[in-house]
Amino acid sequence: MLVWGSNSKVINGSQVDGVECPSCGATQFNAFGLLKYFHLYRIPTMPLSKQVGIECTHCKKTMIGDEVPSNVVSELKGQIFTNQKVLPMFTGLALAVVLAIALMIAVQQNNAEEAEFIAAPQVNDYYIVDIKDIFGEDSADYRYGLLRIHQINGDMIEFDIGDTVYSKSKGVRKDLRSGAAREDDYYGARVEFSKAELMQWHESGDIRSIERY
Repeated sequence: MLVWGSNSKVINGSQVDGVECPSCGATQFNAFGLLKYFHLYRIPTMPLSKQVGIECTHCKKTMIGDEVPSNVVSELKGQIFTNQKVLPMFTGLALAVVLAIALMIAVQQNNAEEAEFIAAPQVNDYYIVDIKDIFGEDSADYRYGLLRIHQINGDMIEFDIGDTVYSKSKGVRKDLRSGAAREDDYYGARVEFSKAELMQWHESGDIRSIERY
């Protein structure tokens, strides 16, 4: 499937008089515009070029771009490439901006929610973490694992450590969705961290996400 590329749209213009056709000598032409645009998933995203063309009403001889007299081009460009015709070519770009803003807001809301989870932890909260950075593990290939809150002692949080690690965090998420990570035999040793340590790791990205069910 073609994800991105370019395409062209023909925009009809008005009739032009006074230009002599080099093919038949007639002086009446139908004007048009050729709007080339970049598309993403077939959604027009950004205009790439705009060219004015004229077609002889008698012999259908077509002239485009530099073949059209410059004074005619200047007159026709504003008539053909109006905002109403050109702005829809930015549809994909507008959608991308809206999606980017929505994603940024969602990330900010998620980060705020997770900060609240750290400030007010609950037993059985799940922390998807970068094992390599938090525990100093040597393996760079398998670095994502799971911590589950076992007990809360004031500002100190005791975690069960998952026995399974993955090269990508989605492997841990899959275990959570399937229910495998909610079983006690998924975990082995225990470790204790302070809320301050958890907040620091959350800000640095070593805590990938916190799930509460």
